[in-house]
Amino acid sequence: MSPTEFDEVLRLKRASRWGDAVAFLEEILARSPFDGSALTQLADVHVRGRRFREAESALDHAETLAGTTAETATIRGNLRYAQKRFKDAVTAYREAAGLTERGAWPLLQLARSHLRLGDLDAAKGAAMQAAERDPKSGSPWLVLGEIAAKEGNPEAVELLEKAHELSPSDPFVYAKLVEAKLLALPPEEREREVEILLRTAGDDNEHLTGILARLRSKGGDEQGAAAAWRSVRVNKGSAYARKQEAYALRRAGNYPEAAALFRTCLLEQPEDKVLMRVYVSMQTERGATDELRETLEQMLPVAGSRRGAVYGELRKLGVTPS
Repeated sequence: MSPTEFDEVLRLKRASRWGDAVAFLEEILARSPFDGSALTQLADVHVRGRRFREAESALDHAETLAGTTAETATIRGNLRYAQKRFKDAVTAYREAAGLTERGAWPLLQLARSHLRLGDLDAAKGAAMQAAERDPKSGSPWLVLGEIAAKEGNPEAVELLEKAHELSPSDPFVYAKLVEAKLLALPPEEREREVEILLRTAGDDNEHLTGILARLRSKGGDEQGAAAAWRSVRVNKGSAYARKQEAYALRRAGNYPEAAALFRTCLLEQPEDKVLMRVYVSMQTERGATDELRETLEQMLPVAGSRRGAVYGELRKLGVTPS
């Protein structure tokens, strides 16, 4: 893959244009089927687009050609993390960290994987290694703050303040700092602050809006949570926000609007097993079988590895797909 082609792939990835990036890389591979760099990038794009089966295939092919590298091990870690296979993610990220002395991402993700598994000591150790490897970044201190918050340690705010000091323009770091400060408040005061922030924070920081939405849900205001997620969806075009808005609407009992959003999400992410299970269950319980059938039929051409599951649900409805 030429430098110009690599730059184009990066541009498409920055724009989250996963389909265009796949098409571009497949054109390169049609000309040069043994291009390990293109295969590695293809695996990464598939992981980001949540097409896990395709990611696995491209990654295996890349490693068959050139062996395991820090980059391919990291992408495998990202794949396992996205699949919620955190023990396997630990193995992959540990291998990636051992294959390079540059970059803190494998160590940061190793820490996050340990955190997901509840191994807080191992998470701290990996995060501290990341801080040593990249002392100017706030990301290791962000993870250390998340670990402290998991422990219920009041030092979480202090650690997140350090992260924000080192990475003042990182919207996610700022959002996590605000969250820690809000959670330290008494419930009534927290509710007031959340309300004020939702009115005044604007929609520039989608991470902050998402955190405020989740706090709304915790407080039992699912309609308010849905409204917050909606602002992110409309202003940022976020697929994640669309999914979370649908879940909030479902919890609020607003099934028609939830169903419409779930349908869009499923057509974009047909391999999301949990999403499909929730949608099928909701539509079945409310008797919206015609809507369910139509959605399943539209999913078939894009279902990928989930095609068999879609067929199965159609058969339950008495439909025999052609």
